[in-house]
Amino acid sequence: MKPLTIRESPTSAGLDLEVAGDLDYTSAPRLRQAAHAAVLSTGRRLTVDLGRLDFCDSSGITALIAVRNHAVSAGAEVVLVAVPANLRRLLSLTGLDQVFDMRERP
Repeated sequence: MKPLTIRESPTSAGLDLEVAGDLDYTSAPRLRQAAHAAVLSTGRRLTVDLGRLDFCDSSGITALIAVRNHAVSAGAEVVLVAVPANLRRLLSLTGLDQVFDMRERP
């Protein structure tokens, strides 16, 4: 099990959150807290980089939905980048690929 790390980086477009390690029942609240602490506004972008994510369970997916909902309520755009293949497949199977804007890392 790898501990969850979240690195926040402001960008010209908004804010990047790099999420690494295991996003599970015990660590998911940390992602929610990080997103809720972020100052988001209309027209800005919250980019969640999942390229170093090792594991994500249903609690992690729920946290990603909460992050999206928080950003959307602030009028911000949300983009998931570098989504691992196994998580991308799960999001597709559950229909959440229609909810999340997923892109490759630029």
